[in-house]
Amino acid sequence: MENQDFNKEFHSNLNIEFQKIDKFLKEFRHEFTKELSSELELLSAGITSDETLKEKLLVYSNQIFNSAESVIDKDKHYTEVRLIEELETMSRVSRKDLIRPEHLELAERTHRKAKALMVKFYPNLIDLSANGFRLLEKYCSMYNHDFVLSLLDHA
Repeated sequence: MENQDFNKEFHSNLNIEFQKIDKFLKEFRHEFTKELSSELELLSAGITSDETLKEKLLVYSNQIFNSAESVIDKDKHYTEVRLIEELETMSRVSRKDLIRPEHLELAERTHRKAKALMVKFYPNLIDLSANGFRLLEKYCSMYNHDFVLSLLDHA
């Protein structure tokens, strides 16, 4: 009987934690899509707000959210050598020359806005190691380029 009570309590606590995470993610997604939509309007980038844009913003918000979660975890649990290896791998993967010069402002402003929102929702990012912070920047940059290139394909 004691084991069943433990299982019920464990599953109840787990469910509560998942609900907290889901609520946090929902708030992050909402603010992220709202703020980046406003940024795109300010840029007058010729990008119309429609369901496709909303979907792209949702994907981008999920990528940024997952990057923050992943890098925080890696920074806590990876050895320094392993963290450096991942940083080197991401440095090879991320290429800045994919964005044409005329679209650099769009990329830079959406990147800055995404990072500002990430810091707002994850104030503990300030505690990342130097390599953890660099790794987070690589992930964010890669996803920003994916997002901007998808916008330009859509425009």
